Amino acid sequence: MGRSNTRVLFLFIAAALILALISLGQYSSSSFGIKCIREGYLVFERVITAPFAFIGHIWEDYVFLVNAREENDQLRKDLTQMQVQCMILDELRSENTRLRTMLDFRGKHEEFTLYPASLLTQDITLVFKTAVVDKGSRSNFFINMPIINPDGVVGKVIGVSLNTSQVLLITDPNSAIPALIESTRIKGIVKGTGAESISLQYVRSSEDIHIGDKVITSGLLGIFPKGLAIGYVKDVRKDEHKIFADILVEPCVDMQRIEGIFGIGRDVAITD
Repeated sequence: MGRSNTRVLFLFIAAALILALISLGQYSSSSFGIKCIREGYLVFERVITAPFAFIGHIWEDYVFLVNAREENDQLRKDLTQMQVQCMILDELRSENTRLRTMLDFRGKHEEFTLYPASLLTQDITLVFKTAVVDKGSRSNFFINMPIINPDGVVGKVIGVSLNTSQVLLITDPNSAIPALIESTRIKGIVKGTGAESISLQYVRSSEDIHIGDKVITSGLLGIFPKGLAIGYVKDVRKDEHKIFADILVEPCVDMQRIEGIFGIGRDVAITD
């Protein structure tokens, strides 16, 4: 016999006993006995029902915990999806800002024929500083094509295929660009150092060079148009035993964060 049937049987017997005593009229002459029976019935009922109530509470708590765990799992999934969506929105916002900047730059420099492109890969070795962009000869890219972005000079094209081009960055040791100090018109050659900075070479130690001076392209040698921003002087060292000063320049373009670039078309006046 199951626990449920046993409980029902006991309750039935106790109830029958109380009804029998009442029907015999014992409640007036033997009220104490009836009270004892009622109290006993109450204790008996509680003893019988307590385990079932305890099990019921445990079951309810278990069901609640299971539901809470499932709800927490769902909330975690929803939170992850929201975080991914936020990341996508941030990237779209950043891309939109970059494209708007490039469009504004293109509108302000109608003297150039600018061909937009995006970075595909970039060499991160300590030896070479090059990048590959997603435009080639099919998009009018050519060898020695000047490459810029809204911040300044990036480099020049050194290799072209139909749909891609390889760009030599100005930080590469093989890069050399005729340049001048914008404020004083002092000329020199900007060369890559293989690091994040570049150097302005062949400037005499007797020249007046200051930290913060802006360095721009001079337009000589017929590759880069005159007046493009290259960088700012960040360090000047002069030695009385040397003819030329050691001048370190911080590029205007952060070479680690290049994304969109422009190639300058052939129909550009290089010098005044």
